Amino acid sequence: MKIKVKGYLTIKKAMGNKVSLHLEFERATVKEVLDAMCKKLGRDFSDVISDKQTGELSEHIRVFVNGRHYSFMPKRMDTELKDGDELSIFPPVAGG
Repeated sequence: MKIKVKGYLTIKKAMGNKVSLHLEFERATVKEVLDAMCKKLGRDFSDVISDKQTGELSEHIRVFVNGRHYSFMPKRMDTELKDGDELSIFPPVAGG
């Protein structure tokens, strides 16, 4: 199955200045896609999305599956993805 991952601002920069990546998996969860991206893109990407103390996804990073924040899904990071799903990853944003 193919999963499209879109990154914005510093996430896009950590993705090699690509607006989106298309990744192929037999099956995958949100967490598995993010882990695969950390392996593929290396430290630049993992440093941007990970909490430095826990190594888990930073609480400031927003991940959406088809426009819905993963934390509102019953299985959260263990949500299984389907062919054609889109993950959007946003860094912390401040403003007024």
